[in-house]
Amino acid sequence: MSEHVYNLLKNHHSVRKFKKEPISEAHIKQLVEAGQSASTSSYLQAYSIIGINDPEIKEELKEVSGQPYVVENGYLFVFVMDYYRHSIINEESKHDMQTSFESAEGLLVGTIDATLVAQNIATTAEDMGYGMVYLGSLRNDVERVREILDLPKHTFPLFGMALGIPEDDENGSPKPRLPFEHVFHANQYNSDKDSQREALKAYDQTVSDYYSSRTSGERTESWSNQVANFMSAKQRLDMLEQLNKSGFIKK
Repeated sequence: MSEHVYNLLKNHHSVRKFKKEPISEAHIKQLVEAGQSASTSSYLQAYSIIGINDPEIKEELKEVSGQPYVVENGYLFVFVMDYYRHSIINEESKHDMQTSFESAEGLLVGTIDATLVAQNIATTAEDMGYGMVYLGSLRNDVERVREILDLPKHTFPLFGMALGIPEDDENGSPKPRLPFEHVFHANQYNSDKDSQREALKAYDQTVSDYYSSRTSGERTESWSNQVANFMSAKQRLDMLEQLNKSGFIKK
């Protein structure tokens, strides 16, 4: 059995420095087709992909994200939860579909569909020799992103992906993930707090050592501290409002 895909996935890391070389239209088409081959709940295909190579649009999105690699990349994708086409079908149908795609379940289905597509694209891109990084920062101002991309009702911009040929001095490496035993639960969830705490303590040390070796001791934070700092910031508290404006979470 070939371990090519396994090794490719294990070597994944986010790339944030790209050469100024555009990705060919042929490769973009292949990437999108690979994404479309992902599983989709009940064949709904509740997503769209917006490809961006217009420098002005990239600059506008950079103002939302704050990240330079929104502009400095070979290509930019934005992944959109999309029930607009379903709403068109609903206008011609004898059935009432609107309750379904405006519901919390509809939100989950569309988000999962788009995420599966994106991961297919990410893996295919890395197999082609490109690097990539996801951009959740596009949700810093959803309303502005909707304006920039001219998104209709019943669509929602979930995240972006910058990709391209990594710079020669790009030296990222895979961050250590949680131990297998900490994320894999046989038959039933292991909620024993003592064993969870012990696993977290060991993992915190692993992450701290990783950062220390990468930064010559300048950064030594643990995973728990990093998570606590991020999640206590309570970012993007307008998300429910923005989802409602977009026609979601009505039920």
